[in-house]
Amino acid sequence: MTLKTWGLDIGTTGIKAVELTRTLRGPRVTQYGVFPLTQKEKGSSRPEIVRRLREVRDKAGGRGEDLVLVFPSARTMVHRLSLPFRDRKKNRQVIKFEVEPFLPFPPEQVVVDFYSGEKDEAGEEALVFAARKEDLGESLAVLEEAGLDPERVVPEGLALFWLIRGLGRNSDGPGALLDLGLDKATLILWQGNRLSLARSIPISGGPSAGAENPNLDHLAGEVKRTFLSTGDGLEARSIGRIYVTGGVSLAPGAESILSRSLDIPVSLLNPGEVAGEAPAEHRPALAAALGAAWGESSADGVNLRREEFAPAQKARRARGRMKVLISYGIILAILGVSAFLLNLHLQERKYRDLKAQMRREFSRALPEVKRVVNELQQMKARVQEETAKLGSLGGGPGGGSPLDILREVSLMVDPGAKVRVTEFLVESEAIEINGEADSFDAVNGLKARLDQSAKFKEVQLKTARASSLENVVEFKFQMKQGTRR
Repeated sequence: MTLKTWGLDIGTTGIKAVELTRTLRGPRVTQYGVFPLTQKEKGSSRPEIVRRLREVRDKAGGRGEDLVLVFPSARTMVHRLSLPFRDRKKNRQVIKFEVEPFLPFPPEQVVVDFYSGEKDEAGEEALVFAARKEDLGESLAVLEEAGLDPERVVPEGLALFWLIRGLGRNSDGPGALLDLGLDKATLILWQGNRLSLARSIPISGGPSAGAENPNLDHLAGEVKRTFLSTGDGLEARSIGRIYVTGGVSLAPGAESILSRSLDIPVSLLNPGEVAGEAPAEHRPALAAALGAAWGESSADGVNLRREEFAPAQKARRARGRMKVLISYGIILAILGVSAFLLNLHLQERKYRDLKAQMRREFSRALPEVKRVVNELQQMKARVQEETAKLGSLGGGPGGGSPLDILREVSLMVDPGAKVRVTEFLVESEAIEINGEADSFDAVNGLKARLDQSAKFKEVQLKTARASSLENVVEFKFQMKQGTRR
């Protein structure tokens, strides 16, 4: 079984696309494309960009239903917030309003999603990604003109982290990666399985080959300041190595300049066998596209295609599934009605005979019952009555009568403490006791003794609070009968 996903990165210098195929042997790049943009194309020629994207569409062999678009970090706002709920759906409903004070735009002008790692926890810090609807709509309009309709749009910083995690480079403690482009660098920091920061840093021009470029020195200074401002213990001394990717990372001297300026080893990120047949000179430029294709594909994954930008194919699939379900429902309803009518016709006489036989057996079992209305319900009621009687006498399934249980609780009370039981409820296995004591120590002592009792396999103190009366503590215990293992 194979699963193919395309990652698409539209950058300043070109368009990069990667087809990642997942097999039992692991993921591998099976197709790729690097489509350079000329200075004219980078400036204002939208038709040329559309033409390049159509080449990507031809490689993908369709409209891009399995296409993941990388949204540039320079157009993404990133903030760190604490999640208010444990449920991801609830967090998604309110996260835009939680981040509103930090946004330079009204909330109705942005699309927001968040990344919190493997699962949500109330109070847990998450990275919130926000994009202007104007910028997102512009990117999707260009793709639509080229005949592409991506399923998902993911932030560039998160795509790079997915690449790091897929390659296993996140397992050695805190780490950092710089994706070097012509006009900006994307910096991400992580600790283990969690992305800690994603930031876009402007660069005015790329490094000159073989020269001490001041732009990289300035970039190193920004990286150092970022380490100091994260506020979660990530400092330069705690990071053993910084990885670099991006087209500019192959410029001569880039690694040495950054290593010297940062005083941290800097090395080119090597995707290894995952890169497939992609040549070494193209692999750094494909990093973001490869990470997007490699990333999370579940319904809970980060996706900026929300609200009015929700993918059209998703709605079409939902409508198609609804039509299929309705069709099956109608067929099953017709078959069900037909089966019911046929069964009613064939079994009506047998049912009358069976009912008469049931009534005779019921009268034999309970001759004292003179009025028979519903044999089954009346028999169930009688069984429940007898079971209750048996339980009250100490012969029930739990092996103890209420009096035995109350006696056991009484024996567990410290003779020097004042404890009064105000409510006592016994069910088939569960027991609930409400009462009052003269101190919290008396309640805790009773709990400790009940834990040692052989009659209860589980004892929980549900409530212990001071009453409005002086020197009175109200408590509630819930216990389960049985032998401890």
